[in-house]
Amino acid sequence: MKSRIPVVLLACGSFNPITNMHLRLFEVARDHLHQTGMYQVVQGIISPVNDNYRKKDLAAAQHRVAMVRLALQTSDWIRVDPWESEQAQWMETVKVLRHHHRELLSSLPRTEGPDHSGSASLERAGA
Repeated sequence: MKSRIPVVLLACGSFNPITNMHLRLFEVARDHLHQTGMYQVVQGIISPVNDNYRKKDLAAAQHRVAMVRLALQTSDWIRVDPWESEQAQWMETVKVLRHHHRELLSSLPRTEGPDHSGSASLERAGA
């Protein structure tokens, strides 16, 4: 059996407030990717936006992060990451993606040898 490509799902947004549909999107995406037989979703991450996003009536980031944590209490694969919300200023989504990419790479075991040159598994997968 061919091994599946590991996938991390990431959602950036205000989550003001988080809703059941936000969580349902994760479930639908995971189910679809698993059904292809090519991918294995290993984690979901919700990244609430910084307070400086300037959206009208945006609740404070600490409260939005707390609401997401409460909504995820029963999930064993989706987590909230407050990094984006804790930055000094609003971040472009691409910078948030780069941050999470670096975090994921640093969490993977390094593979030494002639074919891998110490690269992390995610880099070899073309991420």
